[in-house]
Amino acid sequence: MRRQKKIAFFPLLFLTAVVSLFIQAVKPQDPIKKQRVDIDNADLYTYDAAIIKNANRLIGNVSFRRNEALMYCDSAYSYIDSNRFIAFGHVHIVQGDTIHLYGDKMFYNGDLRLAQLTKNVKLIDKSITLTTEALDFDLKTNVGYYNHKGKIIDTANVLTSITGKYYSNDNMFFFKDSVVLTNKDFILRADTLKYNSKTETAFIVGPTTITGTKKDGVLYSERGWYKTKQNLAELYKASKITNKSQVLEGDTLFYDRATGNGRGRHRVTLTDTTNKVVIKGKFGVYNENTKRAFVTDSAMFIQYGKKDTLYMHADTLLTIPDTSNVERKDDKYFMAYKNVRFYKIDLQGRCDSLGYRMKDSTLLMFYDPVLWSQQDQMAADKITFVSKNPDPDIARLENSAFIVMCEDSVKFNQISGKLIVGQIFDSKLRVADVNGNAQTLYYLKDKNKYSGMNRLLSSKIKLHLTENQIDSIRFYPKPEGKTFPIKELKPEDTKLDGFRWRITEKPINQNDLYPLDEKRKKNAGPVITRPASSD
Repeated sequence: MRRQKKIAFFPLLFLTAVVSLFIQAVKPQDPIKKQRVDIDNADLYTYDAAIIKNANRLIGNVSFRRNEALMYCDSAYSYIDSNRFIAFGHVHIVQGDTIHLYGDKMFYNGDLRLAQLTKNVKLIDKSITLTTEALDFDLKTNVGYYNHKGKIIDTANVLTSITGKYYSNDNMFFFKDSVVLTNKDFILRADTLKYNSKTETAFIVGPTTITGTKKDGVLYSERGWYKTKQNLAELYKASKITNKSQVLEGDTLFYDRATGNGRGRHRVTLTDTTNKVVIKGKFGVYNENTKRAFVTDSAMFIQYGKKDTLYMHADTLLTIPDTSNVERKDDKYFMAYKNVRFYKIDLQGRCDSLGYRMKDSTLLMFYDPVLWSQQDQMAADKITFVSKNPDPDIARLENSAFIVMCEDSVKFNQISGKLIVGQIFDSKLRVADVNGNAQTLYYLKDKNKYSGMNRLLSSKIKLHLTENQIDSIRFYPKPEGKTFPIKELKPEDTKLDGFRWRITEKPINQNDLYPLDEKRKKNAGPVITRPASSD
């Protein structure tokens, strides 16, 4: 009996040793238990050094755990001698309450807590979805980055770029290279862009163009922000808003795409490319829907012509569409308010309010207006000046109309009446039709020597002039008046009622349009000697 028990004991001992060796080969090695990444599950554990050394192979419903991060895959290699593993098939990482990462393959470094996913990669975090072919994600800082094209979709926008970085804790993206943001209302293109996925705000940090999909408005800026939900923008560097015929520029621009309003501050420039007009100032507003705009604070109007340029200053400058011309929808009215002064080489003027109609180059001047054409001065309660090509230009002076033509510092030829219509050729008054209480005062000259002065009154007068000298004059009916010998003239005889010689108010160049202090006057240009006033 003892011998039989001994024989039975050896087979049992041998079987125990074989099973022990088999378990050692199949079960995960002891280092797995020491790793900081915990293996929660695997349907099958294997080890084959011929396939890969120092790594256990986990197959079927594999799940890992690292602090708050859970990781799932179809199969994986878990390295025995380091805190790393490679996951294959339906890789899924759950980080915290909101972050989900997907891919076909992942390399994970547990020491660095870095997951590198490739092929069909997708990141879902709150309202955003990122897709790319390769993504590195730092589970310690919740920062992901890609270098081979990526696409981000949120509730309102689709963003694409070559490279990108996502800071999940701050809801911030940083995009670089061929950045495109597509919205139902606009398309944004940039080389570099920051984007807050929570507020859906794009932060402009380099040359950026935003083009409307329904309107022709285009925004350009190199620094600022654009709220894509509200369609609001605030732009700070090299910024401009462009549509078909208008460009608004400024140191700071505000834009509301919903209302079409654009506002500029500090060194604002509004350019009308169709009419070759530039309006400058310190504050400006433009609406791309109504095509209305205004600029104020040191406002300057500039219209470029083939031969001459018109410069105009006022407290406020306004432009509105001219709806009376169906054929030319780009025609505009320009209006100026308060302290209006303008300068052209052949025409200068000042008034309190002014309207300029582009379609027929008509100036409408109100409230104490006065015009100068060379040494001719025209004043009235209202002045209409029509610039024609070819000549003549037409000046219509209504109510208290008065024309003064300077002979020298004390002698002035004068025309007054209720209405004067003057024809101007080559910047010189050639024809004047005077209606209502028409009066003339002009000096008689023979061989450059003054012999006397005529002072005449009639209901209507028609004058033809050459170089400020009257060639012919007609009266309707016969005039009343007299001729004064030059030696018998008294000061009160040399002025018609309402005479004012206002040459000191005349702008001398485009720099003389603002109310200048003494220092700026010195820099305005050369001093021009004017005839002394005989007021």
